[in-house]
Amino acid sequence: MVCMSFFDDQASTEPERGRARPHRPWDLPDAEFPGVVRDSTLVLGRAERVAVAITGLLAYSAGFEIFVTARVRPGADTGPGDRMPGGRGPGGARRSFRLGLQLADGTKVIGQHGGPGQPGDPDPDPDPDPDAEPAGPILRAFLAGGGPRSAFWRWWAWPLPPAGPVEFVCEWPAFSIPESRAGLDARLILDAAARSIRLWPGDEG
Repeated sequence: MVCMSFFDDQASTEPERGRARPHRPWDLPDAEFPGVVRDSTLVLGRAERVAVAITGLLAYSAGFEIFVTARVRPGADTGPGDRMPGGRGPGGARRSFRLGLQLADGTKVIGQHGGPGQPGDPDPDPDPDPDAEPAGPILRAFLAGGGPRSAFWRWWAWPLPPAGPVEFVCEWPAFSIPESRAGLDARLILDAAARSIRLWPGDEG
C-alpha cells in the first residue's frame, strides 16, 4: 500500500523566481529570525471612532520591525470616504496615517509609506538611488492591509536605536487623532536584538 502525503493531490503553485536583488545592510533581514520584544503593545492614539496601537515589535541585529494595528469602534459610522484601507493614493484614509520616531539622542525619524501596500497605491517617497546607503535612520512601511473596520501596517526601522527612551509618534487626521506619543526603553529592543538568530552569517553581504 502506497501512503500518500496530505498535500500530494494539490497542484503546485510555486511561482517562477527571477533574480533576487542583492541584500543591502539597511534592508529588512532575509536570513535572520528576530528576537521578540516583550510587553510591546502600546496604545498610540484613540478617538471617538478609531483606536491605533503598536501591537508588536521584532528586533534584528541591524534594526527593528513595528506592527501597527487600527480598530474601528463597533457600530461607528466610518462613512464612504473613511473606510479602511479605504481610498487609494495619498489622499485615502489609510495613507493619511503618519508614524515617526523620537530617539534618545534627539534624532527625529519620519515614516515613509512605500512597499507593496494595497493594489493601486503609488509610492510617494521613491528612493532617488535605491542602492545608496541612507544618510540617516529610516522608517518605512513595507506592508499594509485590512478590511472595512480595521487596518494594519508593518514598518521597518533602521538602524537599532541608541540607549535611552524611544518615543513612537502618530497622527491620523482622517480619524481626528491628533499628534500622540507612546514610549518605551530602547533597552527592550536592544536586548531582543541580541536574541535574534542569524541563520547563515557566512553568506551575509
